[in-house]
Amino acid sequence: MERIITASSDNGQVVLDPFCGCATACIAAEKLGRQWIGIDLSPLAADLVKLRLRKEMGLFYDVRHRLDIPARTDQGKVPNYRTHKHTLYGVQEGLCAGCRIMFPFRNMTVDHVVPQIKGGTDHRNNLQLLCGACNSRKGTKSQEEFIAGLIRDGLRQGARP
Repeated sequence: MERIITASSDNGQVVLDPFCGCATACIAAEKLGRQWIGIDLSPLAADLVKLRLRKEMGLFYDVRHRLDIPARTDQGKVPNYRTHKHTLYGVQEGLCAGCRIMFPFRNMTVDHVVPQIKGGTDHRNNLQLLCGACNSRKGTKSQEEFIAGLIRDGLRQGARP
């Protein structure tokens, strides 16, 4: 890790380890005179990082461990996802985003590209229109898995999005 940090940064620069786990990159950065930021969601990882840093850098080494996870500020108040149906119908020109067949407006349903159960939001860029059959078929599958299944079963031609 020291060789990678030496090759990719200069003394005093900041090294970011967004999945710091057991702090190997953070310790290497510290030893090489770099500033560093280590991020991990696991409370166990945070405890391990503190233990390793004290062991490697000395008993009185000071680590700032933030527990205040910043809230997202990019979402704002999102309208009900169904309010986008008319806009999506125009953007998709009446075509189902799954089978690519044209359907009347009333036969289309609003679908989350990334399902809500997997962290998808109601933002318009995460919405698409599917015909009833495609919406039922997609369920909570990822978009890639859904489209691959349609192509495999001959219900959609090619890989066009």
